[in-house]
Amino acid sequence: MIIKRFSTTGNSRTGKVPGRKLTLTDREVSLFRQHIRKNRHMAVADLATWARQSFGKTISEASTRQYIKRCGYAFYKARRKPFLTSSNKRQRVAWAKSHLSWTPSQWEKVLRTDESVFEVSYGNISRKVIRKKDEANYPSWYKRVVLKASSVMVWGCLSSEWGWQFPFMYGHDKGSRLYTCS
Repeated sequence: MIIKRFSTTGNSRTGKVPGRKLTLTDREVSLFRQHIRKNRHMAVADLATWARQSFGKTISEASTRQYIKRCGYAFYKARRKPFLTSSNKRQRVAWAKSHLSWTPSQWEKVLRTDESVFEVSYGNISRKVIRKKDEANYPSWYKRVVLKASSVMVWGCLSSEWGWQFPFMYGHDKGSRLYTCS
C-alpha cells in the first residue's frame, strides 16, 4: 500500500481522511442556523433537544456545540447594557457647557441629590449568548435583568442652605412612605 501510494503521489503520507459522516444535512444545518439567530440565549441542552425533536435524529450536546461552531457562532458571556448611551453623554456635555458661567450664588440655590439601588437578588448572570465574534453590542443579546428584583434604594440630598438630608423610603412604588432621619 505504501509503495503504491509513493509511486502514484510521490510521497508515502496518507491523504486526508474524510472522517465520520455528518448527522445533519445541509438543509438541517441551515434550519439550525436560523433557529440560533432567533434564540441567542438558548442553552446547549435546549438546542440539542430542539434539534432532536425537529429533525428526528439523535444528536448529542457535544455535536450541537460542533454545529454551533460550524455555523460560525460561539458562546460568549452576555454583555451588560451600558449605563450611558452616546446620546446621554452628548446631553450631559451640552448641559455642563451651558452652566460653565454660573456664579457661586447661583450654584447655592441648587439641590444636589444622589440615589443608589442595591439589589438583593437578580437574574442569572452566568447565562451565555450565542453570537459571532463581531456581534457584541446588539441590545437584545444583553444580559437579562429581573425588572422587579428585591432591592433597597438609598437617596440623599445636599444643599448649602439645608445641609445634609438622609430620607428613607419604605415599601414600593404604590403607597410608599418617606421618613427622614435627623
